[in-house]
Amino acid sequence: MKSRCARCGKRLKKGGCAYRLKAELISHYDGYIRVNPNDSMTATLDKINSELSKLTEDEIERQVYRKFEYLVCPACRDEVEKFLLTEERR
Repeated sequence: MKSRCARCGKRLKKGGCAYRLKAELISHYDGYIRVNPNDSMTATLDKINSELSKLTEDEIERQVYRKFEYLVCPACRDEVEKFLLTEERR
């Protein structure tokens, strides 16, 4: 089976240049939970449990943690790097 760039689909030649792109997305908790100040703690917890019960275990995990690994060509490596390191995005 021929290897292809996961981003653009370009064929990656054996012995040629390719890059393994690894990334993790991990949810960030800032210490606050948005609540209605008029609701009791029980009501707030009931709302949270109600929302969570609508999701599968996989969906909940996906909201908290994602791990990716792709093989990309040099051109796509440059594009991904440019996107991630652009000053405006910081």
